[in-house]
Amino acid sequence: MINRKTILQPSLSEENLKKLNEILEQALDIPEGEERAYWITNKISEQDNEILDSIKFRSLLLLLRDLFLQGWDLKIEDKTVSIHHPETPENMEKKQWFREALFYERNKQLESDSFKKFIFRMERHKKYKGKVVSIKSLTAPVNRLLSTIQEQKANAIRPYLQIVQSSTDRDEHTGYRLLDIWRYFRLTWTLPHKPTPGRNIFVLVRDSAQEYHPVIGIAALGSSIVQITCRDNEIGWTIESLRERLQNMDELTAQQVVNGLSHSIERSILEIQSRDLINEDINLLNVNEYINDLNEFLESESNTVAEAPKITSNINNADWDDVCRSLFYKKKRAKTLLKLFKAQNFFNHLNLNEPQESLQQLVQTSRGRSALSVALQSNKKEKVGANMMDIIVCGAVPPYNFLLGGKLTALLMMSPQIIRAYEEKYRNHVSVIASAMKGEPVIKPAQLVFLGTTSLYESGSSQYNRLYIPSHAINSSEPPNKIGYQSLGLTKGFGTVYISDETVESFSELTTKIHGRRIVSNTFGEGTSPRMRLIRAGLDALGLPSEHLLNHSFKRIVYGIKLAENAYEYLRGEEDRPDYYLCQNTPVQTTEEICGFWRERWLSMRIENHMVIQQLRDFNIDNFLLGNKFNGI
Repeated sequence: MINRKTILQPSLSEENLKKLNEILEQALDIPEGEERAYWITNKISEQDNEILDSIKFRSLLLLLRDLFLQGWDLKIEDKTVSIHHPETPENMEKKQWFREALFYERNKQLESDSFKKFIFRMERHKKYKGKVVSIKSLTAPVNRLLSTIQEQKANAIRPYLQIVQSSTDRDEHTGYRLLDIWRYFRLTWTLPHKPTPGRNIFVLVRDSAQEYHPVIGIAALGSSIVQITCRDNEIGWTIESLRERLQNMDELTAQQVVNGLSHSIERSILEIQSRDLINEDINLLNVNEYINDLNEFLESESNTVAEAPKITSNINNADWDDVCRSLFYKKKRAKTLLKLFKAQNFFNHLNLNEPQESLQQLVQTSRGRSALSVALQSNKKEKVGANMMDIIVCGAVPPYNFLLGGKLTALLMMSPQIIRAYEEKYRNHVSVIASAMKGEPVIKPAQLVFLGTTSLYESGSSQYNRLYIPSHAINSSEPPNKIGYQSLGLTKGFGTVYISDETVESFSELTTKIHGRRIVSNTFGEGTSPRMRLIRAGLDALGLPSEHLLNHSFKRIVYGIKLAENAYEYLRGEEDRPDYYLCQNTPVQTTEEICGFWRERWLSMRIENHMVIQQLRDFNIDNFLLGNKFNGI
């Protein structure tokens, strides 16, 4: 049970503090949860955006509404106001409550005019190639599906992958943009949909056995979250994981490890433009002499505010040298080089011909651990944005959810078709931050070797648990390895999904009012997770502890998928080429074999379950369509 409390001592005027206390005292008489949140909503009025304290007051009420929706409790003892973390869901009833708490933000999205117009357009009948179609055409007709199952058993469903190549790709059966089809079905889910910056791959799983090839499931890959401790431990990007590996490490492996760390620092130094910071070619064996120059530059610019330069949307035409020389990136380069030079200086004094001794010095001394941390982070920065992705969306579309279409969709994320699509899309992709740091276009190898994802609840995911493919089931000549979803640990329970867009926008107004400019944007180079940084800045402006309020306590299971046998060695820079588990030469055929494995392992049993067949019969597509949830659509 979680019962941590946060004392509310916001930075407000006496007048608004009094008003806040009056509102919260009345809120105690309102049942907690959704009812209290809606009651707080009615107390939120449009404030004068010219008055800082008014913006603060509105932002705070919006935040409290979001937290009450999430299940936070309110207490007032001896005139001290505190809010308390909700309990961690432990049973299905609480999971349902947790799910409903997420509906608020999703429904707020759907109520906007732009979303309503989109839903209406997708559900409205239109003529295409002589037939009347709508988004409903892309959901399987239950009676026809049941009839096909009765006749053909597990062969009644013939899945295939459809990967969205561009925003203009259209469905040959209905004429809709593939991204619009994906977006519509994503909006039917509980979690609010928020676009993610960075790299993306959007996927549809279709059924060629039915007319119009209805959608079995949808998925999406997004740029990996930079910091997940249990994942980084598993890969070997932490000091703790290296210390553990050292216990059973032979001399050859130790040599690979220390060489990989050393080369990582060297590559990072050489990938940063330094001509305007150091008036000579860098001598890696004598980097200590550059440290004073960098310190002097950073000291001279310490009070100068530097905003990230705007980079043209067509990054192939960007003037990277001009971007690189901007004060923002000049300071960023100086700070990064300063860390790298200090680490390189320590490595220069190691005897790399005695790798185990060198590694012991790295993990056992404070200066060694500092240098090691820089080396590990350098290696991670090089790989995390190019050779791994997160599964940010993955699930079935009714009625295929009753037939474990979600497991099929999850299995197909391991298909060589996904790996090839990623490589084709990003093999010539210019890396924005790396190019800005070097002053010229930088293209990183687009070899996808690792996928990560999380469950929605701490208790696990029926979709991902023990989900794997025996490689011999795909290719009988392969050795008996298995590729699949491995549980790596738990998240720490931090996140922003419960903070509404309305609250985030209010925080943006607040921080802009305080600083006279937008201090957080989606500009590349400013740092990871603009949304998280903006919310932290807003909480700081309100005088509230962000570490407490952003720790929503709902931990999730972290899963990882090694697509290559040497995925971790490749990500650590110890090996140059990935050794993929599944054959990459015939991607479509391998996808069909994965679908065959799913039919044999899960579908064949599912269609013999009378309760499942009854669920299919009871499914009503009209209850599923989004338009029926709103008046006037």
